[in-house]
Amino acid sequence: MKKVFLFYDGDCPFCNRYSKFRQLQECINLELHDARENLLWKKYDSNLNLDDGVILIIENDSKVLQGIEAIRYLDTVCSFKGFFFKIQKYVFHNSFLAKIVYGIFKTARKLALYFTKNKRNFR
Repeated sequence: MKKVFLFYDGDCPFCNRYSKFRQLQECINLELHDARENLLWKKYDSNLNLDDGVILIIENDSKVLQGIEAIRYLDTVCSFKGFFFKIQKYVFHNSFLAKIVYGIFKTARKLALYFTKNKRNFR
């Protein structure tokens, strides 16, 4: 069985929720890591930027996938059930839609991180 590492931004509420889906861990030998605490991903490719999305490392194949490609890979390896995952598969397997939707997610992530880090200023 392939050993797969999923590195996500532990400070991002969206990344945290996605990485914790039980179906992810049931379909492949997946290890979850907060990319801010575990920097192993930098050993595979020092040019990776966490702001570009989740990082998926398939150890046996020496593959490093990030963002849209990482989600596409998980969609092809895993057979997720549920309406949300059907929409996800449709969107992320359409290059045009994937770029638009992923861009929206990245913007939402930046806003969430900004408000999370600056919430003390709003009290």
